[in-house]
Amino acid sequence: MSLEAEYRSVRHGAALSRMDHVGLLRLVGEDSIEAVDAVCSGDLWVRDGRMLQTLILDEQGQPIADVYVCPDDDACFLMVEGMTTEDFSARLGRHANPELEIELEDLRHEHELLSLHGPYAWEVLSKWLTPDVIGLPYLSFYRFDRGICFRAGKTGEYGYDLVIRSEDATDARRELLELVNSFGGSEVSLETLDLCALENGFFSVRHGSIEGLTPLELQLQWRISTRKRFPGIEAIEERRARGIRRRLTHFVAREGLNAGDALHGPDARVGEVMTAVFSPGVGGLIGTALLDISVAHPGIDQFFAPNRDSATRIQTVSSPLLVNRSLFVDPHRHTYSTREDATYPPLWQGSLP
Repeated sequence: MSLEAEYRSVRHGAALSRMDHVGLLRLVGEDSIEAVDAVCSGDLWVRDGRMLQTLILDEQGQPIADVYVCPDDDACFLMVEGMTTEDFSARLGRHANPELEIELEDLRHEHELLSLHGPYAWEVLSKWLTPDVIGLPYLSFYRFDRGICFRAGKTGEYGYDLVIRSEDATDARRELLELVNSFGGSEVSLETLDLCALENGFFSVRHGSIEGLTPLELQLQWRISTRKRFPGIEAIEERRARGIRRRLTHFVAREGLNAGDALHGPDARVGEVMTAVFSPGVGGLIGTALLDISVAHPGIDQFFAPNRDSATRIQTVSSPLLVNRSLFVDPHRHTYSTREDATYPPLWQGSLP
């Protein structure tokens, strides 16, 4: 199936995806949160049954893992992108108090992770699981007979990550895919999910090189604690003290850009392209650029990338780029079958340079 067809599933109906790129861990013991707190950059002020996004940084302050922390009584679920179980275990060994009583489990050995996305993903899940799922708050989770449902997602639409026991996974995937197909949707790739995440300003360890960049340049300071010490904090403090020179900024363009392309202003070079992909919703390229701090803000259309025959202009924009349909779909009033009775604004309300 084409990327455009997969994209339409996410943005207009419902989509199913395998989440093979996400590690699934469980830390057991009454000291589990304290242990995770020692290796993560954010303040883990999160109640049982809720979820919190944080980062794991290397000693240079660069993000090496994107993490959901999910406390559950005397245990903690962790959904990790960018780091293996072995690396996470080694990091705990280096930075957590060795006297803490904890045990790390890799749930991937006995579970699979599937996800649902789209403005009608809630309706698919309500038919497959229970109508009660409609009331599940964002960044929360609960158990059901075949696994755990995490209300999350990084596409800007309704999203649910489903941890399914291995013996039930084949049937669950078949049942969910049949339902998704009945909603005009399909199974979608990681490429499509990453595109949708980029459109909505979600950080991803796969969105271009982050070599030499810290959360300060990546606009992720909200994931950095100001009250505790954690791996990478010294590099963050040093970078903050001398001031950052560049900052990640979203842009749109018509065509002809690639990661690594230099960007120029009227008088001098101002930065470089980090990520550039085609967005069916925008009808052109979207991406991120690392720009000089003096011009790293939305609303500028004077930058261009020179090439052999001409110059490609970009326009800096704020995220999210789209007006996601899920903002206007109310599970208490709307259904997929009556979608034509509602009026929705265009996904993209801007213009290309």
